[in-house]
Amino acid sequence: MKKQVNRRDFVKGLVFGGSTLGLGAGLLAGTATQQSPKRVMFASRRTHAVPEISRVALVKGNDRRRNMLKALEMIEPQIKEGIKNKQVVIKPNFTRVRAQDWLASTHVDNTSALCECLSSFYRGKITIAEGTGPGTPLQEALDSYEYTSLRKRYNVEFYDLRSDDCLVTYILNKDLDPVRLRVSKLLLDPYTYLISAAVLKTHSLAVVTLGLKNVVMAAPMNFGGSENDRGRMHKDKVSDNPRAFNFNLFQMSCHVVPDLVTIDGFVGMEGNGPLTGDPVESKLAIASTDWLAADRVGTEVMGFDFGRIGHLRYCAQAEMGEASLSKIEIVGEAIGNCRRSYNPPSSLKSILM
Repeated sequence: MKKQVNRRDFVKGLVFGGSTLGLGAGLLAGTATQQSPKRVMFASRRTHAVPEISRVALVKGNDRRRNMLKALEMIEPQIKEGIKNKQVVIKPNFTRVRAQDWLASTHVDNTSALCECLSSFYRGKITIAEGTGPGTPLQEALDSYEYTSLRKRYNVEFYDLRSDDCLVTYILNKDLDPVRLRVSKLLLDPYTYLISAAVLKTHSLAVVTLGLKNVVMAAPMNFGGSENDRGRMHKDKVSDNPRAFNFNLFQMSCHVVPDLVTIDGFVGMEGNGPLTGDPVESKLAIASTDWLAADRVGTEVMGFDFGRIGHLRYCAQAEMGEASLSKIEIVGEAIGNCRRSYNPPSSLKSILM
C-alpha cells in the first residue's frame, strides 16, 4: 500500500505549487474561521469514476451489523479497486445529536461494519467526518451514539467538518439569484475515498434522503446559528420552490458525490422525515460503489416513483450513474422480497416533480 497522502499537505501543495488538479485556480483559500477571505478558491467537480458494472448488494436479515457486513463483502473487490492510495473518509448522517433522536442518524453498527470490512485490507487511518445538523461540536453526537467505542477496535479518527478549510461555490434561489456557499475541502479532495453511511429515510423536500443527499448536504459549512451555509440549501427563498431545492442538490452533486454508498434500512424512517418521521422495520442493508444505483434501489424498496424524485432524476439525466433497474446487477435479495411502501411526507404532492 502506498503511503497515504495527508490532506492538508496536499492542499498546501496546490496553493503554493500552483497545481490545479481539478480544485480550481491556485489561489489562496479562505479557512473556516475567515468570514471574508480576500482571495477565494472556487470549488470544481470532485473526481469520481462511474463503475463499469453497477452492482448493488441488497441484504435482508435480523442483525443490523451482520446485514451490512454481508452487503459489503459482496462488493469488496469494487471497493478495493476504488480506494487504491486514497484516504478513506466515512461520512455518517448526524442530523441530530441527542441519543433519543437515534432514528434520524446513522447507527454505530452500520459504521462499525464499514470499519470491519475496510480494516481487512486497508492499512491507513479511517477518518469519520461530519458536521452535525444543529452545527454543534461533533463530540456530542459521538458520545450520544457511542461512536467513541470504535477507537478501541479500529484505526479511526474523528474530524469535525466545522474545522475544515473552505472552498466557495454558488447555488440559485427561486428567483435565479446566486447564493454563495462555503464548502468543505475535505469532501472535495480528489485524494479522498468518500463513503456515505446513510439511513433509509423520507424527506419533506426531496421525498427521500439516501446516499447522495447525505454527502451533498454535508459539503456546505455549518458553524451553527446564522453561520449555516448548509441551511441556505433549503431555507428562505429556496424552500419556497421544491424544484429549486432539488436542482441545487443536483448542482452540488456536480462538486461532490460518494465513491461508496451504504444505506442502513434496518429501521428506516417514514412520514415526515428526515427528523420527525416514524420508525419502520425493513431490516435491510444496501451497498454499492455506484451511488446512483444504490439510491435507485433504495427508492424502489421504499415504494416511491424514482422518476418523480427531482434531484435523483436530474442526476440520472446527467448520466452520473446507473438508474435503470434492468441494467443494475442486484446481488443478494430480490427487490420484490424487500419492498415495503413507506408512508410519504405530508408535503408529497407539492414536492413530486
